[in-house]
Amino acid sequence: MAQPALIVHGGAGPVPADELEERQAAVERALEAGWERIADGAMAAAVAAVRHLEDEPLLNAGIGACLNADGEVELDAGVMEGTTQRVGAVACVRDVRHPVEAALAVMEDGRHVLLAATGASRFARERGIEMCNPDIFITDRKRQRLLEGADTVGAVARDAAGRIFVAVSTGGIQGKLPGRIGDSPIAGAGLYADDRFGGVCGTGHGEAFIRLSLAKLMVVELQHGMDAAFVAKGAVEHLGKAMNATGGVIVIPREGEPQAAFNTPAMPMAKRVG
Repeated sequence: MAQPALIVHGGAGPVPADELEERQAAVERALEAGWERIADGAMAAAVAAVRHLEDEPLLNAGIGACLNADGEVELDAGVMEGTTQRVGAVACVRDVRHPVEAALAVMEDGRHVLLAATGASRFARERGIEMCNPDIFITDRKRQRLLEGADTVGAVARDAAGRIFVAVSTGGIQGKLPGRIGDSPIAGAGLYADDRFGGVCGTGHGEAFIRLSLAKLMVVELQHGMDAAFVAKGAVEHLGKAMNATGGVIVIPREGEPQAAFNTPAMPMAKRVG
């Protein structure tokens, strides 16, 4: 038997002072939503936490997400389970109410790892996943044009059976080119899970995470027996030194406490071990 654990983050960056407390509260609500499902397994807990984060308008995922260069919301999400390294992801979706649920459906379908744009939307619709008018994601256009400091939301869970699951969701980066896909839906870059060693989720400059394959690198370091707190801190330092980039990471090792690190002014985060 393993000790269940869950860690959730709401994005790393220059969070406005008047939003920091509210963003932290949003993350704590997501933690509660996920923890209520921990008895159902790591997958249920992580997905429930991220699904809640997609409904929090101050965070850059789902409702309230940042706008691209055309003033539209394009959403990415990814999930990965650590038992057999199954992965599911969607990118550039505009009309899927909860992209993390579409990513989960891609994983469970099993034919592909990543679906994008209209193909991802069609797949979600055919699977009975809730769709929506894209306008639902735009709540404050002026604010969303300036949104910084919440590049990705994510959760990592470990259940009593020792299974590890990671879920992420994002609106990407403010002003991005239409069609841009960051690290969040890419296994090895923005997320990675292996029950034997641990699970990781990142947030920050996605192109840098992709170039470094940072999530996979962190799990390899866990495999080599490195302490999870040291791995998290080292990954963020590597991100800054190698790519002059900012961001943060959360990690749950096979055994032990969840850990987090970031090189930005803030990264709202909450965790629980049971």
